[in-house]
Order: sequence, then structure tokens, then C-alpha cells
Amino acid sequence: MEFTDTPDQAALRDVVRAFTARHGTAEKVRASLASPAGYDPTGWERLSLQLGLTALAVPEQYGGAGGGPREVGIAVEELGRVLLPLPYLSTAVAALTLTQAAAQATRQAGYEPSDEPSDSQAAAERYLPALASGSLIAALALDADVTAVDGTVTGTARHVIDGAAAGLLLVRCDDRLLAVAAADATVTPLDTLDQTRRQAAARFDHAPALAVGPAAPAIALHRVLLAAECVAAAEHCLDVTVGYLKTREQFGRPIGSFQALQHRAADLAVAVTSARATARAGLWMAAVDPAGLAALAPLAALHCCRTFLQVAGEMIQLHGGIGFTWEHEAHLYFKRAKSTQLLLGPVSALRAEIGQEAALLPASQVGAGTHHIGRGSP
Repeated sequence: MEFTDTPDQAALRDVVRAFTARHGTAEKVRASLASPAGYDPTGWERLSLQLGLTALAVPEQYGGAGGGPREVGIAVEELGRVLLPLPYLSTAVAALTLTQAAAQATRQAGYEPSDEPSDSQAAAERYLPALASGSLIAALALDADVTAVDGTVTGTARHVIDGAAAGLLLVRCDDRLLAVAAADATVTPLDTLDQTRRQAAARFDHAPALAVGPAAPAIALHRVLLAAECVAAAEHCLDVTVGYLKTREQFGRPIGSFQALQHRAADLAVAVTSARATARAGLWMAAVDPAGLAALAPLAALHCCRTFLQVAGEMIQLHGGIGFTWEHEAHLYFKRAKSTQLLLGPVSALRAEIGQEAALLPASQVGAGTHHIGRGSP
């Protein structure tokens, strides 16, 4: 396994980090939070057209750059490091999912020739070019209670990240994933804990739908990329906190010189290093052997999110009084960590799923644990 960036990936990271340095300042992030859309359309246009980040997950035949999960992971990390509220993660997961599903359908067609393209191929041809250009935003409706009949879907979906901004919804129906145009659904924005990541509810009434493929690959990719985002945000929290400990003085000396605080910072550094290795392993597996994500994806999401929540909480504590104020950024990171934890679903369900996939638990002890994938609270 090679977890370090290649020269091309390192160059990509530098470019995205320079972009976030300009467009992810505290002032611009807070301005986006106060806007009706919840993100900066100009920033999204620059991310799509100038940087071409939306094209990373799309094959060249559909107008993309032909990248993969590791390249997308770099973009997700750098955007998540500053909590830049752009609808990139869901759009990238949707593009990767449509690409994989179309490729799988093409492989199957090699053994079962057909003059008509499958729904997966039709969905890829319809949506991937627009996703690559950034003219189309996608959202994942993984927490859905819907039924599919005769090419239509009926029901509701909750906690759809970036749902109000999306033109395409990938809706989970049992163990399948359906592509539905947002124009064919009723989408209602929700008030949420985390202002940096808008959510919505969607209602479907016999909305036309294309069957994309199994839901499991999209769920695994979503978890792995959330893990990468959590690690980058946790690294930022740790860097800011250590910087504060070095400069804030008490009793005539920097508070970072006190051994108790040094130990707390060291423990956080160890936790972040462990989470980073786990997230990088997940991205490597997603690129090289997606089938191996069954146990690793929930493990990475659980471990990295827990680490992020720990570091964000300590960021507030170690900053003292200022850490509790609205003006400081600490509360934004803590809210992102908590909302991500809730979106991933109950910890017990994730642990049970990991135990089942790793053959550590008999199936009888897992019960309905996998029913909770992607289901949480705002």
C-alpha cells in the first residue's frame, strides 16, 4: 500500500489548498452560511471551470479528467480542512458511483450483448457530462423510505446533504440506487445543527427514476470520503490549537509550556496520525480494490469521525473562554463533527456491521445493524 501523494497528486493538493486559502477564509465561509443558497455560486463556478475539480471523478469519454477516489479525496480533504461550504462531496460521490455502475454494466454487456443500453449506462450518459462541467449538482438521498414501481419512485428521503442545491438525486431504495431529477421531487430545506453543510428533505410521487445499481458502493465511497474530510478538519483543529498554546501566555509564560497541556496535545496528535492512516487506507482501497471496502469503509468512518469529534471538543477546551464564543471558528468544527457522526448512524450499528463484514460476529448477533447505513439526525 502506498498512502503518500504521487507528484501529480501533490501538485493537485497544492492547487486546491491555494484555492481554499483564497475562497475559504473565515469571512467568506461565514458569508456563505448567511446566504440563501448556503454556498457561494461564484466559488463553485471557479472550482468547476477554473480548477476542474468536478471533472476529477468523471471518465474522459464523458468530458472528465479520468481521476479516481484518491484524487477526489485530495479535493475533499482540502475543502473540508477549511469547512468551505460547497456541494462538492455529494457531487463527486455521485459521479464516481455513476461511473462505476456504467463500467459494471458495460462489462456485463460483454457477456450478454444487447442493442439497448442499460439504465446504468443511460444514467451515466445523461448526467456525467453535466457533473463534469459543474453545471449539475448531485445529492445522495441515502436515508430514504421509498418504493419503486415501473420506473418510478414514491416516498420520502431525509437528511439529504446539499439537497436544495442539487439537480440530481441518487435515492436509496432498499439495496438499490435510483437516479431521480430533482425537478421531479419536492425538496424542502431543513434547519440543521451544522450551518456549513445544508440538508433537505425530498418527497417523491411517482417520480421517473433510472436504476443506477447497488447502493453499497455509493455508501462505501461516501463513508471513505467523509473519513478523509474528518481527518483534514481534525488536522486543522489541532494545528490551530497548538498554535494558540504556543502564543497564549498565563503566569508570564506560554500555556503550551505546561506539561499537562503538552500531554493533551500529544494525545491528540497521536489520534490524528492514526485517523490519517486509516483514511488514506480507505482511499487506497477505494481506488485499487473497491470490493474490500465492505469492512474498511465503516471502520474508517467510525474511527475518523470519532477522532474529529475528540479534537474539535479539545479545541474548544484548550482555547479557554474564547473557544466558546460565536466569533471563534471552534464551534463550526465541533458542529461539523457532530453532524457527521449523526449522519453516519448509530455507533452500535456501525460496529455490528464491521463485525459482520470482518467475520468477527455471527450474523444472528448483527440483526438489522446494516439498516442504519447513512441514517442519522440533522
